[in-house]
Amino acid sequence: MQRILSRRVWRELKANFFRYLALFALIVMGMYIIVAMVGGAEMVIQNVERGHEENCLEDGQFSVFVPLNEAEITRIEEKGVTLEKAFFMDYSVGESTVRIFANREKMNLFSLSKGRLLEKENEILLEQHYAAANGLDIGSVITVGGREFRVAGLGSTPDYDAVYANMSDSSVDSEQFGTGFVLQSDYEQMRREGKSFKAEEYCYSYHLNDCMTNEELKELLQSFELDRSQVTDTYFLEMLDEIEETKTDIKEGIEELLDGSEELSDGLFEIAENNEDLRDAADSLFEAMLEEANKGFEDAGIKVVLTEGEFEAQIDKMLANPGAYSEKTKQDLRDTKESLQGIRDFKDGITEYTDGVHEASRGSADLCVGLTEITKNNKTLNNSMEALYNAILLQYQQGLATQEQLVAVGTLKEAVKAYTAGVSEASTGSQHLTHGMSVLYTAGDPIKEGTDELFDGMIEMVNEQLSESEIEANITAENFESELNRLTGANSPVDAKLRESLADTKEMLLDLKDFKEGIEEYTDAVQEAADGSLELVDGVKELQEEADEMLDEYFTFDIDNLTAFVAQEDNPRVGASIDDVMINKLAGMVAGVIIMILFTYVISVFVVHSIEQESSVIGALYALGVKRKQLLLHYLVLPVVITFLGGIAGCIVGFSPVGVESQAQEAVAYFSLPVMKSVYPLYLIVYGLVMPPLAAVVVNVLVISKKLKRTALSLMRGEEKAKKIKEMNLGKMSFIRRFQIRQILREMRSAAAVVGGMFICLLVLMIGVNCYVLCENFRAATVRDTTYEYMYFYKYPTEEVPVGGTEGYVESLKKEDFGYQMEVAILGLTEDNSYFDVQVSGKQNEIVISSAVATKFGVAVGEKLVLTDDVNDRDYAFTIVDVYPHNSSLYAFMDIEAMRELFEQEDDYYNVVFADEALDIESGRLYATTSREKVAEASEIFVEMMWPMIIMMSSMSAIIFMVVMYLMMKVMIDRAAFPIALMKVFGYRKGEIKKLYLDGNFLVVAVGALICLPLSKLVMDGIYPYFVSNVAIGMDLAFSWQLYVGIYAAIIVLYLVINWLLVGRLKKVNLAEVLKNRE
Repeated sequence: MQRILSRRVWRELKANFFRYLALFALIVMGMYIIVAMVGGAEMVIQNVERGHEENCLEDGQFSVFVPLNEAEITRIEEKGVTLEKAFFMDYSVGESTVRIFANREKMNLFSLSKGRLLEKENEILLEQHYAAANGLDIGSVITVGGREFRVAGLGSTPDYDAVYANMSDSSVDSEQFGTGFVLQSDYEQMRREGKSFKAEEYCYSYHLNDCMTNEELKELLQSFELDRSQVTDTYFLEMLDEIEETKTDIKEGIEELLDGSEELSDGLFEIAENNEDLRDAADSLFEAMLEEANKGFEDAGIKVVLTEGEFEAQIDKMLANPGAYSEKTKQDLRDTKESLQGIRDFKDGITEYTDGVHEASRGSADLCVGLTEITKNNKTLNNSMEALYNAILLQYQQGLATQEQLVAVGTLKEAVKAYTAGVSEASTGSQHLTHGMSVLYTAGDPIKEGTDELFDGMIEMVNEQLSESEIEANITAENFESELNRLTGANSPVDAKLRESLADTKEMLLDLKDFKEGIEEYTDAVQEAADGSLELVDGVKELQEEADEMLDEYFTFDIDNLTAFVAQEDNPRVGASIDDVMINKLAGMVAGVIIMILFTYVISVFVVHSIEQESSVIGALYALGVKRKQLLLHYLVLPVVITFLGGIAGCIVGFSPVGVESQAQEAVAYFSLPVMKSVYPLYLIVYGLVMPPLAAVVVNVLVISKKLKRTALSLMRGEEKAKKIKEMNLGKMSFIRRFQIRQILREMRSAAAVVGGMFICLLVLMIGVNCYVLCENFRAATVRDTTYEYMYFYKYPTEEVPVGGTEGYVESLKKEDFGYQMEVAILGLTEDNSYFDVQVSGKQNEIVISSAVATKFGVAVGEKLVLTDDVNDRDYAFTIVDVYPHNSSLYAFMDIEAMRELFEQEDDYYNVVFADEALDIESGRLYATTSREKVAEASEIFVEMMWPMIIMMSSMSAIIFMVVMYLMMKVMIDRAAFPIALMKVFGYRKGEIKKLYLDGNFLVVAVGALICLPLSKLVMDGIYPYFVSNVAIGMDLAFSWQLYVGIYAAIIVLYLVINWLLVGRLKKVNLAEVLKNRE
């Protein structure tokens, strides 16, 4: 029986040859898409990884200001790390740049694609794409740095997979930049000649050998201090000189301040030495005046003893007694009281004055100690500043890590602590000094007035005494000495007792005159000292502020020789091709899942149709005793064989040059890769050969088993489940329209199969179309959003922004997306920036994001965006206040002042300049220069690279759609063979039958396309971000309405083509069908 059934297999194949041929073609095309896309990606991935291993790809690289010395290299190698110099110099060759390396021996070895390795001097190995773009080949001569080199070989190196001139570049330009390798002797000679247009870069490659981690190596490198004498970078040395000048000014200023403070201190101490004598003199004078007053009262018969604390109350009490004293006596009492008050005020002023002198001298001593401490620490500060020099550049480097303060920072910290402590002590002393000086200054006038009143009072007393003795004389401050000499002379008419009193008075007045003149000089000097102390305080305050600023500014830097540290996984030049083709691989895998669903769907429809067509035969075989297992095996044979052969054919075509090689070609042409060798991934072979027949087996077993559960009689009669189509009220439609709708409802399962197949085909189409739309939208957005003509990234910014340029400040932070670290550029804008029409907030925690950031990370206004600074191990949480329409770059915008404060930069710091025309800027000051023209060219590369995948997905999806449509609609016609034959018997013409049985399907396709087109777009938009998760661009997948209309029109056109092909199928419907299967 099995042999008999086997014969039916061939008859079935012959009878439905085109149906199985279409299924075979469907599987071949599906497997071709999957194998070609995934296999092309695997070819690139495996060959690049093989090249990494064979050519000893580095674990990372780092750059330094000056080359490592032998001791430092030994310390690294003792840790088990392998180092190799990768120094390079850039030379202009025509309009292009060639980066010259010495030939490598340990890692990142040159992989030849043509020619041979270096054998002698004046030979060069060139990067293959640069050579091709500039018309160079084996044996060609290229002039670099004034020397001629003959090209010995062409190829690639694993550390320049993407040949970017700078790691910040977004695209490869092989015509403008390439790498070259010469013998070590040639390299040394070229370095001595010094004709490169930039200083030599000191770069090292390393292998960790599982002995250290990247972080541990970086910490070790950061512990190496900079030897300034080895620095050759002109612009860096210029910056160091500016800092040296500032440091010298501070040093000299402090020394001058110290000298002045020492002189001031000496003068104040000299003044302070006479404090006690001045106080004693004032006390003696007051006591003498009290004694003189008491003696006068005693001579006048007034019994009272005046004391220092009670003299005012005692005299007021005497004056209050109206009849006790004459008017003259009362006036004498008043004069005595006023004299004593003046002397007392004078005495108090002297006390306050000397206290002020003491405080001022103590303050000046503190000031001296503080300034001495500052000066003493100048040497330590100078030495520490030497270690600080290399850190200044870190604020201009991108991607350099900062660590905890190292030994040099500790030394600097202690020096600055001592320095600021000295300033603080000096400031405290100056405050004491200022207070003392203010006291002296305030007390100066009362002391002067007191001495004047005292002197004048003494003169008046002498005149009164002479008047009472009836001696004519007029004693004044100017003539008192000569007049008293006359009155006390040998011929004087004055009696001896009075003469003796006058002689004593003369000596007292002379002493008082000297005292008065000394007080005037004393207070004048103190006033000058007070004025000087105010200036000194201002200077010390300013010095303290500068010291605080220096502490805040310079403590943000690391003290090391390291300028850049890039681990292999963070290097955009390494493995860039793998990241690129991963899009193809993911798209191919998703397409594989979709196509496999389509296979199973189509096969299930075929099987159901076959069972229904041959139900009477199956029923008869059942009645003859054939077992279900035998029938199941029989109906499995043909689908499994067809799908298996289709899988084999699809794999063969997919692995052929028109498959994997064509898909890998764009990556090979763009990236600098080793020679490609064919690869045959086992999982892909298993998928291509096993999955189609396996799907056929599973679907057939499930469907056939269900169908074979019916009774033999039911199968022989061809009974079907009754449908209540007749009961549906279709209103007053025309007969043809009602018939078409009822036919669709009757064949609802087949109609659903057509729509389902259309949806699956559209999913495949959307992979390619989305790719095209994303690349094209990116290209258009790049041209539209680039409003500047030139953008300059600074390594060493000048003090003044170049004329014609607008400054900005950019910092690069990271944001994780689907496991990839995406770089987001924070751009600080000035108020007059005309290149970005962004209204930024002045707050440090608020940003405006580009629409690219919004679509890439799925964030909106009001939400928080957390960005990471990997260098400083710090997270920044920003509130999004607006979205700026900018789809070409992952940008976030801030006010430049707020950004400088947030990232602790100087008030006038900038590191990027925008301009409408080329600016005259020394190339050594720049990291990179970007022009509008280059940006536009780079944006077109994405479309060019993805074009093979776009074409494959679009064309294959169209073909698959036609095949599926043909198969599904043919099934519908086959199922309607009996009614079509009956219509023919009744005399209906072909055109009329077409209207009834084919044209109704137009509604299914038209309405189904309206539903499936946006639905497939929605589904693929949700999936597509995973495909491009490693690409730092926005997700602008928006279709234009023209594109929607074009796809819809293409669906209708393809349907019409299929409909035209199926018209011929109506002719083949046999009229004998009417006589079959009837009771």
